[in-house]
Amino acid sequence: MLRSTPLRFLALLALATTSAVAAEGAGLKVVPVDNGVNTLTLLGEPAMAVRAWRENYNAHGFDVVSFYVRDKAAGEKAFWNLVPVFGQAGKGELSERLEITIGGGADCVLHDFRLLRSDDDKRVMLVVAQRDMGDSFADPAAVHFTWYDLAKNDDEAPGEPWLSFRQTRVTQATKPYCDVGEAFDKELHLGSTGGKGGPGDTD
Repeated sequence: MLRSTPLRFLALLALATTSAVAAEGAGLKVVPVDNGVNTLTLLGEPAMAVRAWRENYNAHGFDVVSFYVRDKAAGEKAFWNLVPVFGQAGKGELSERLEITIGGGADCVLHDFRLLRSDDDKRVMLVVAQRDMGDSFADPAAVHFTWYDLAKNDDEAPGEPWLSFRQTRVTQATKPYCDVGEAFDKELHLGSTGGKGGPGDTD
């Protein structure tokens, strides 16, 4: 009987982990976020995603996306709330981002995202892909997926926003990729684009 080498075991473990996480997202659909103001709902609340191009006059311009939501229960008094993204900064601390970016180089996209939502809008997830730099912008390298769930601050805990994306896990693609869009498509079956970007159309 052949024994699996440690390298093969780790590859199989990575594949199983990625497949399991992808399966957990089954039933959720990609919500495209295009350049401009995108009207949508998040956990039943009126919301919008704003995507804008940051020109750089070279191959490294990028898109910036931010999320906003209104409390429909507030009626005419409702105002727009920013929906931040909280990740693990290490040592139990959280990092807060007010936007996410999509960009890379002329050949490949190094960081991108997918907004996922169930048909009944009771579950919303955000998946952010980040490729290691590697030897250059054009070389395949490891791709990491960071998963977030959208959560409401129903208890109105002090210091916390009303809605926010909260990091739940990090997984890694089973092989190197140049473009994270290809990793999204082949590893998680979430398509090669999360929406149409600006003039450079980094997706």
